[in-house]
Amino acid sequence: MKLSRLILAVAAVFGLASCLEIKSTVIVSKDGSAIVEETALLGAQLAAMMAQGGGAGGPGEQLKGLIMDKEQAEKRAKDLGEGVTVKSIEEVKSPDGKSGTKVTFAVADIRKMTYKPNTPDKEEGGEKKEDDKMTFALEGSTLTITNPQADKKSESGDKPKKSAEEIAQMKAQVGMMKPMFAGMRVSIEVKAASGIASTDASHREGEGITYLDVQFDKLLNNIDAFAEVMESGDSGLTMAEAAKKFEKVEGLKIEGKKVVKVELK
Repeated sequence: MKLSRLILAVAAVFGLASCLEIKSTVIVSKDGSAIVEETALLGAQLAAMMAQGGGAGGPGEQLKGLIMDKEQAEKRAKDLGEGVTVKSIEEVKSPDGKSGTKVTFAVADIRKMTYKPNTPDKEEGGEKKEDDKMTFALEGSTLTITNPQADKKSESGDKPKKSAEEIAQMKAQVGMMKPMFAGMRVSIEVKAASGIASTDASHREGEGITYLDVQFDKLLNNIDAFAEVMESGDSGLTMAEAAKKFEKVEGLKIEGKKVVKVELK
């Protein structure tokens, strides 16, 4: 899960003014079972285009795996690991007019699931590498989450830095793109069904911890910071380094720890 690649992938989907919201939530129970909720919402214009079969051969092609039908959801369940089944597929709408699907998976044993959120930032060839996936261990009431991406440098880290002229051009382009990102958000969180007694996670929100939260419209209010985020992909920053570098940037939360401990209530 490379931050700059994720942002580029989401941006590439939009050759028209529209918005996208992707939310991934893993809810862990003390008995080792879990629920995974994956919600993808599209703005009205983009949803209409996809309903009419649009996007084939273009950036919209990436959305076909986000708005899952029964067949795609069952394949996704198999990819998540042993004992994962599709619990429900719901059509959902948000108050601001976005529509899409919420797919809920039942996980028999969280320790047998390997997880990578269903986002557009797939590796070349459309596959998500096995060693990129989050794993979960549960001993007693202690949940241990391991994210192998946290300390892994980007494969593009050997690219030369952009010139001042290239950075200025990128900032100008970002400014023009800003209206397209209104309402866009990508979030990944892990929750405890019984509540959290304690955790060493960087971002705790009530009974959950945030692994990634990108609120694009807020992030784009600081074009300099956004440009730095994009540049970080070429500089080879790890997620851990990016979390530290951008910890004060509004609209962006990153969990930089490779291993996070959660004590369940």
